[in-house]
Amino acid sequence: MDAYPKISVLRGVVIPLVGGDTVWSNTAAAYLDLPAPLQRLANDLWAVHSFPGAYNSRYVENFVGPKIETEHPVVRVHPETGERTLVLGSYVARFVGVSKQDSQRLFDLFESHITAQENTVRWKWKQGDVAMWDNRATMHCATKDYGDQRRVVRRATIEGEVPVSVDGRYSVGRFKFRG
Repeated sequence: MDAYPKISVLRGVVIPLVGGDTVWSNTAAAYLDLPAPLQRLANDLWAVHSFPGAYNSRYVENFVGPKIETEHPVVRVHPETGERTLVLGSYVARFVGVSKQDSQRLFDLFESHITAQENTVRWKWKQGDVAMWDNRATMHCATKDYGDQRRVVRRATIEGEVPVSVDGRYSVGRFKFRG
């Protein structure tokens, strides 16, 4: 959606004996790690985020609602801290004005900075743990290293504001109805 989630909270309900950790990335630190020419490139790029996306292909066939696409700046200005943060992740379909092939290369480059070990923290869950984070300056993923064990976490998310790029433009949402 055009209003990017603000805050999320996870509570560990059923935690596997081994694995199932969550990794968070600091996207403000990742931006600062980019060399100056890549920061300038990222400042000017916009990405199309799509739901449902190919990353979730097992759900796409059964999804009956509109396809939601949003153009977000690759770099947003955090509304409270003023920091520049990268806005990428698994919903990115392509970069605006860039071929699919070049988009994938750029995506991989920027994601490598987001997922660099020095920009991440890994949480080993215990039953009852609660984690809260700012979606405007982080990305997260669950590790899928727990085999057949059960992992149940409950999430609540608070709607945020529409991201603003470094040049003051706002994200734009687009809906495509399936025919």
